[in-house]
Amino acid sequence: MRLGTARFIKLFLSNLLIQSSWSFYWMQGLGFLFNLLSGFDKERVKEILHNHKGYFNTHPYFSGYIIGAIIRAYELNESPEKIKKFITISQTTLASIGDTLFWQTIRPALLLVSVILGMKFGLVGPIVFLIVYNILHLYHRAGGFILGYKKGADIIYYLKQKEQKLFRTFYTIGAISTGLLSVILIKDIGSVILIPFTIIFFILLSKGAPRIIILTIFIFLFIIIAIIPL
Repeated sequence: MRLGTARFIKLFLSNLLIQSSWSFYWMQGLGFLFNLLSGFDKERVKEILHNHKGYFNTHPYFSGYIIGAIIRAYELNESPEKIKKFITISQTTLASIGDTLFWQTIRPALLLVSVILGMKFGLVGPIVFLIVYNILHLYHRAGGFILGYKKGADIIYYLKQKEQKLFRTFYTIGAISTGLLSVILIKDIGSVILIPFTIIFFILLSKGAPRIIILTIFIFLFIIIAIIPL
């Protein structure tokens, strides 16, 4: 069995619109259904509409893994009940993996790297951020269909193991970048002023504030302080 080039292109392009009809009631449900339908012939449209119209919500970059596995399941003539059970489990699991990997690890790490590069090389910083981030996100969007189709329901366990390596890599990059940015800022604004910022930083973390928001606020504050003479 093969996914096929034409079907893959249709799936990938429609996946870019998976959140275009987002709602509080169905979340990504309509976008998911539209994306899923692009992978089937017209003869199965009624069946897919009947079985999968409703609520769906996962990390948008990881939705392709689920849809690829669903297409394979239908081609293997698995029961609708088994497929629905897989969707229920996979959408929650991959939402957790995707949020942790992209929102909490990759995006903050690349933000720190881009700020450091931006302070030294200007527009190079944001350009690097956009290029690297989009390579990673498009890889998961496009590759998700192929890998999900290949692995089937086992895609959940495969991703749990695979993404740990990428998570550790960007976690390390983020930690190193944080230290490097601190050294750069200390030279510009002095070490004393960093003490209250550090205390506030850890208080916000202990209260459960999103790391990406904390990092963004503090980076901009440090840059403003470094630019404006005190």
